[in-house]
Amino acid sequence: MKKILLLLIAVFSLVGWSQASESYVYFYGNSCAHCLKVEKYFEENSIEESYKISKHEVFENAENRQLLSSYLKKLNLSRSQVGTPFMVIESGGQLNSLMGDADIIAYFSSLQKGEKLDLDSYLTGATTQTAIDLDKEAVQNPVKFLGIMVPMAAADSINPCAFAVMLLLLSTIFSKSKSRKKTIAAGLLFSLAIFLSYLLIGMGFYKVLGYAEVTTAFKRVVGIVGLLIAGANIKDYFRYGEGFLMEVPMAWRPKMMKIIQSAVSPMGAFVIGILVSLFLLPCSSGPYFVVLGLLKSENVSIAGLGFGYLVLYNLIFILPMLIITLLVGTGQSSVEKIAKMKNKNTKLMHLIMGVMMLLLSIYVIGSMYFDWLSF
Repeated sequence: MKKILLLLIAVFSLVGWSQASESYVYFYGNSCAHCLKVEKYFEENSIEESYKISKHEVFENAENRQLLSSYLKKLNLSRSQVGTPFMVIESGGQLNSLMGDADIIAYFSSLQKGEKLDLDSYLTGATTQTAIDLDKEAVQNPVKFLGIMVPMAAADSINPCAFAVMLLLLSTIFSKSKSRKKTIAAGLLFSLAIFLSYLLIGMGFYKVLGYAEVTTAFKRVVGIVGLLIAGANIKDYFRYGEGFLMEVPMAWRPKMMKIIQSAVSPMGAFVIGILVSLFLLPCSSGPYFVVLGLLKSENVSIAGLGFGYLVLYNLIFILPMLIITLLVGTGQSSVEKIAKMKNKNTKLMHLIMGVMMLLLSIYVIGSMYFDWLSF
């Protein structure tokens, strides 16, 4: 009886030792929906705390792509056969691999249950994967992202704060100079200042986001922030002026108006535009920052395509300012008429932004669970 017990203990010890001796090299991509599924499973089941897993992001990190290439050579796999998520299992000097969220999750589920594992039963090369080009930075769908970003930028551009600021500036310059040319020049330079300021703010914010690892938790935060902004804007449609207002805080307005009314020349308007951009942040930064968060979650480089996205977003943002400048400067309309129209539709502007933010947030959260929503 004692011999049988000792034999059983020895067998279980060997099984435990063999599993403990295994190490795992996990390759994933930040914009890979299938990788997010694996990440979610790992988080919910404390997989990383239980097993030796080294993680390597391959869409953005060139060194990690080289590491993946070295493993592919050892595994006799070609680049065309590989997608993310991809798991290399090192055990007793031997290498095996798993690919696709379904196989990786099934494998670790079996480990968790203590079941006997047969790697041959996990079909490497499953269809639940995201293609990867090891020579490129990321797999992206610019057209699909533009289909989301452009409407958001358009909705952000018709915010009452920017309209009020522009109208006050034009009124101030025209009343002091009595010159339509100077009024137009001031409006254009003011718009340019807002454009450059927001572009730099966006690049800085994106740089900060660069220190965050994109996980399901990150996307969830982006989606929740979007929902909060959506709720605040929709609230302003039904109960405008009550509680928190998605506009420049009341306490800031006297100081902002004083700064704007100090403008006496087009160049002065440019300098004032840089200062005023900071006052406008509480009013217009919400949608901008959520779009930047989405940009980060899809792992678009700010040094390449991402910079073009930011430029386009901010060009769309200042477009109404340019139109107002030309309408007032050429005499086709007046500050009073546009101000009256703005005041009449302020609540509607908040509703449009609220609905757009709601749709964007639903998209961001939905992309965590439905692959066809990802870029």
